[in-house]
Amino acid sequence: MDIKLSLNWQINDDQQHNVDPIMFQLLETIQKDGSLKSAVSKANVSYRFAWGLLVKWEKQLGQPLVILERGRGASLSPSGEKLLNAHRQLTALYSPELDNFATRFKREFESALTDDQTKSLSIFASHGLAIGVLRDLINQQSDFKLDLHFHGSIESLRSLNNGECDVAGFHIPIGSLGKELTPNYLAWLDHDSHQLIYVVKRNQGLMLQAGNPKKITSITSLFDPEVSFINRQADSGTRLLFDQLLRQAGIKTDQINSYENEEFTHMAVAAMVASGAADTGFGIAPMAAKFHLEFIPLIWEHYCLALPARIAEDDHVLQIKKLLKSDTFKQRLSGFPGYETDCSGLEVDFEKIFAA
Repeated sequence: MDIKLSLNWQINDDQQHNVDPIMFQLLETIQKDGSLKSAVSKANVSYRFAWGLLVKWEKQLGQPLVILERGRGASLSPSGEKLLNAHRQLTALYSPELDNFATRFKREFESALTDDQTKSLSIFASHGLAIGVLRDLINQQSDFKLDLHFHGSIESLRSLNNGECDVAGFHIPIGSLGKELTPNYLAWLDHDSHQLIYVVKRNQGLMLQAGNPKKITSITSLFDPEVSFINRQADSGTRLLFDQLLRQAGIKTDQINSYENEEFTHMAVAAMVASGAADTGFGIAPMAAKFHLEFIPLIWEHYCLALPARIAEDDHVLQIKKLLKSDTFKQRLSGFPGYETDCSGLEVDFEKIFAA
């Protein structure tokens, strides 16, 4: 059994009207492809249904959502863009917590039905598409009791050290930056007491609005006071990495417009950039692709799971390794740029992940 929770838009006048989620899918594709025909095809609905849905909500809102021009395809109206951007931001902000709640409820519900007191596996992990795919695959297995919570890398490792979770997901840059940041991670990990499982190699960089209107070319573009930035929270691996990149470039944090504005996931940062609330943010390439943003790659990094060596042969841990090695896991990530899955599911040495 798999349980999903999602946001539901309602418009109330003298009656309650639920907005069909397909409408947001149509708006998303129209913005990306500039074609209602393409949107209809990707949503797998008829042209008549799609047109009727758009007309219905344009009447309800009293504003056009889509502009059709003969010979020029389709585009979103200012109202359509505002509605889509609001939906993106809300989804990015709340979907990780909804996923956490759904996973916890599934575990508690199934335990109540079967009176099974088997201990669940608790994972604190940095948010990302790869760990989301792993969670979905785990949730499809009825015999796997998972309790997943999204936290920053350092916070997750600290929680593992304190016995607050069984497994911690973290990421660390490859190369000289990783060497500089290694002490932040090894403060909570021990070679003899912990095992590392490789999840994915991924690319991080600057996410930019489509068309790059501010002509951002590198991290030094953030010097420009006209360029607004959206940051990640302290204790996240991404924040540590970004701050280290700034130091390398000789940029002080107070020289960056809106450096203090924070979001808690890559998804939320991408949504803020896509909505126009910020010109750029730092995050993973797959999330930039998901939100149809431009991307300037800056650094590759390892994403791993850390766990106590004493549970390395636990059935749940063995299942995680098997899922990470599976063709299904790799295929679900293959459509996104900036991921490499050659080592997914393998046990890796500390020397490979943390520079000596």
